[in-house]
Amino acid sequence: MTAFRFEDHPFWEFSLRVYGSEGVPAACIALQERHAIDVNLLLFSAWIGESGRGILEESDLEAALATTTAWNRDIVCSLRAVRNQLKDGMPPIPTERSNALRKMILEVEVKCEHVEQISLAAAVLRPSDLTTTAEQRGDDAVTNVAAYFRRHGFTPDDKDATQVAIVLDPAFPELGRVELKKRLLKVTTA
Repeated sequence: MTAFRFEDHPFWEFSLRVYGSEGVPAACIALQERHAIDVNLLLFSAWIGESGRGILEESDLEAALATTTAWNRDIVCSLRAVRNQLKDGMPPIPTERSNALRKMILEVEVKCEHVEQISLAAAVLRPSDLTTTAEQRGDDAVTNVAAYFRRHGFTPDDKDATQVAIVLDPAFPELGRVELKKRLLKVTTA
């Protein structure tokens, strides 16, 4: 039996690169736990800007949310809940068995996030313009993240802005965390 392989996509590649950077997983989890955000939508908002696709319109956010909200809530988050429940074992099941299952669930969870990301990218089709400067793409990414947060019902505070800067830093190393944080706070207070 051949394992099914999901198609590669620049958004998925961006997410792997960014999420694989030091400090990013912890920052994403902190934002997720604090505000119940969908990390895939956070990364998507950043990728749209980073890839030269500009600023998300309200209709783009609506299309993205319509595409993935139920999938994320019912599939991804449900798998995460089961995986987290197994974190400390589940007596009387031997720990080595529950740990093995936990690892398999994580693999399935990641595949489900891959499906979500492919669906997000298909929901908001825009051409890429890499002739825009890194600074402009950084501003667009920050604006998109702020728009997603507003749509999700909160305004990021200083702590959130620090976490977002950690997430965006691998995509915009020329701007740096301090500048990215400043830009996010400026966009959200304007």
